[in-house]
Amino acid sequence: MLLFSLKESHKFGAKLNRITKNSLSSTGIIFILALALIPNPAWSMKLVRFATLAPEGSAWMDAMHALDDEIREKSGGEVGFKFYPNMSMGDEKDVLRKMRLGQLNGAGFTGFGLGEILPDVRVLELPYLFNNEKEVDYVTERLTDDFAAKFAERGFILLGWADVGWIYFLSQSPVAEPKDLQKLKVWMWEGDPLAKAYFAELGQSPVPLSVTDVHMSLQTGLVNAVYCSPLAALLLQWFTNVKYISDIPFTNSIGAVLLDRRTFQDLEPASQKMILETSRKVLRNLVIQSRKDNVEAHQLLLKEGLIKVTSTPEQREKMHKLSRRVHERLVGRLYSRELLNKLYGILAEYRSTAEADSE
Repeated sequence: MLLFSLKESHKFGAKLNRITKNSLSSTGIIFILALALIPNPAWSMKLVRFATLAPEGSAWMDAMHALDDEIREKSGGEVGFKFYPNMSMGDEKDVLRKMRLGQLNGAGFTGFGLGEILPDVRVLELPYLFNNEKEVDYVTERLTDDFAAKFAERGFILLGWADVGWIYFLSQSPVAEPKDLQKLKVWMWEGDPLAKAYFAELGQSPVPLSVTDVHMSLQTGLVNAVYCSPLAALLLQWFTNVKYISDIPFTNSIGAVLLDRRTFQDLEPASQKMILETSRKVLRNLVIQSRKDNVEAHQLLLKEGLIKVTSTPEQREKMHKLSRRVHERLVGRLYSRELLNKLYGILAEYRSTAEADSE
């Protein structure tokens, strides 16, 4: 998930403005949530301090205000939110540090931030793992309880997933197979062990940068290839310095909202259940909306002149072979052999059922 601010764009007119309105604030589009529970003696309300990257007026903040309204109503006014938009609590590393110090109680993280807490969860972001969103949902649903338990062991409650979506390569020259990437100066999210393993297997030396430095680096030629969601490419304006977009997504970028376990345990059991159910419903709706927005953003990128690379089956197989080696490289580093095999088994189960249903 990528960090950026939502902006008006006169260039794309009402179409882009509507997509901006209906999006989360980022690749994939990235966001930060910080929840700190404090009492309000005047009203006996437990007020959840809630910070996010998203600006007021975005679909994300609209959803969060709706969540606040629903929770206040269902709790009879005993629990509510106070919002701090626009990353006022810092980036993911800042928020995680503050949570561990007890200064904050919760946050929304990208896969990068989630992996800092629970490396196992990055197994859901392995390159060229999923073919479609139904596979993503099937596998994630069946692993959610396992991940929720592991997060709880580390002191966090999983309130819900908030995926960024499909991630594509955008570049100055076509990328259809591994050798194409080796010719390019590819950006890598600084400190990301999953991306590092991918480029190491490729024999590539990527350019590690923070997200905020990428646009300028594209303009100066420091990098000439990036990876992100269509919506992020559009809103970050990265697409203005590239010519091509890959036809097959590189990976699916995850995200999730976590709450400090001690904060959660301070709530009444009925409130715990209600907040879990309500949060997961709202976040699921946001995922669905984000997927729609990414489809429209992809269409706009092509309309604005980006060329979709047409890869051959042979070229796609080369990319998949490289990715399978990455899956193996990360065993024992990010996740266990047992977890990887379990994921493969769930995915094979879904594909077998889907194939049988189509006959």
